[in-house]
Amino acid sequence: MKLKKNQDNLKQIASLIEYAFLKDSDLTTDANFMSRYDHSDGYGYFDQGKLTSYMMVNQFKGEIFGHHVPIAGIGYVSSYPECRGRGHISKLMEEVIHDLHENKILVANLAPFSEDFYRHYGFSNSIYQKEYRFSGDALASFKLPRKGKVLRGKWDDLIVQNGVIQLYERQLHTDDERNTIIREAWWWNRLDSYYHHRDIAVYFDNAGRPMSYLIYRIVDNCFMADELYSITPQGLSSILGFMAAHIGSVKEFCMMLPEKSLLAELFPEQNELDIQLHPYMMSRIIDFQKVLSCMRPLQEGTFNIEVNYDDQCPWNIGVWQLDNHNREVTCERKEDELVDFSGPITAWTQVLLGRLTLKAAIELGLITNYRIKKLDFVKGKVSFYDYF
Repeated sequence: MKLKKNQDNLKQIASLIEYAFLKDSDLTTDANFMSRYDHSDGYGYFDQGKLTSYMMVNQFKGEIFGHHVPIAGIGYVSSYPECRGRGHISKLMEEVIHDLHENKILVANLAPFSEDFYRHYGFSNSIYQKEYRFSGDALASFKLPRKGKVLRGKWDDLIVQNGVIQLYERQLHTDDERNTIIREAWWWNRLDSYYHHRDIAVYFDNAGRPMSYLIYRIVDNCFMADELYSITPQGLSSILGFMAAHIGSVKEFCMMLPEKSLLAELFPEQNELDIQLHPYMMSRIIDFQKVLSCMRPLQEGTFNIEVNYDDQCPWNIGVWQLDNHNREVTCERKEDELVDFSGPITAWTQVLLGRLTLKAAIELGLITNYRIKKLDFVKGKVSFYDYF
């Protein structure tokens, strides 16, 4: 059931999360937790008056190829150990999905504790991160910039903060993001309070314009780069030069970058890099018609796309006619039309919001191509990562 915001419910929610996630402090006095709680809807299952299962839902604006759409982030999914396996989380998930549809939310994202579990509810892997690990030797060829400057500070340094936000918002206006949340002020501030030990470095060119930024922390002799964004090659090399300036004080470097990152191409000895790809977020399409309308097809024409299975969102099932002419995309339900492409909602999520091309999904047997038509979509990218 959807929970009312009152002190008794808050106390029970906090106790459950503290136990399930091994928190060692009272969350009701934690400003970081409370900021997220205050911007959330909560769903819980009670057994004889005691909250036994819970999940939190935060709503954001998201960016899907230039469209500002409502997106949900699901987190703090938890149950007491003695109450697990009773289907309580399943009941809550079904209720959440129904309510998201009622509230016209297009997509839900979450970090899974079990990918297989969430696939039962229509979620699919959609966002991946590329991890780079290397010693300082790999950075030896990079130097601090001779022109412009790198300014280091904390989030409360307004020059640093404004530089980051300018760059962040610039990328969101490129219309290339496929499933990226738009960070509001409260979420930026929460990121700062949650990761209070992080520093920020911003490179400004000779004209004082921000060209790149790095959000990082140094933990146990390891330089951890959590977010890197640059709009010019000079900005990128300047940030790498800033990292290289730490060679004498740290032993290892780790960078978490978007899946499409080609940063390795700048290193003279790529074999010094340990590069791994990690699944990060799963997504669930709540409103297939509207998500399909946000896509950017590579081919012009009319295509009949079928969702042949969606157990939790039956409104998605059916044939949707995608029309793309003169860069105008429309989508409407059709009856008794010949189907061009057909698949379950999980496969369509991988194609529309994930990294799979439609061609690859067909080759893997995830999507069926009935009429041998050619269709694929601009893949876009996820430049910024948020954890729910």
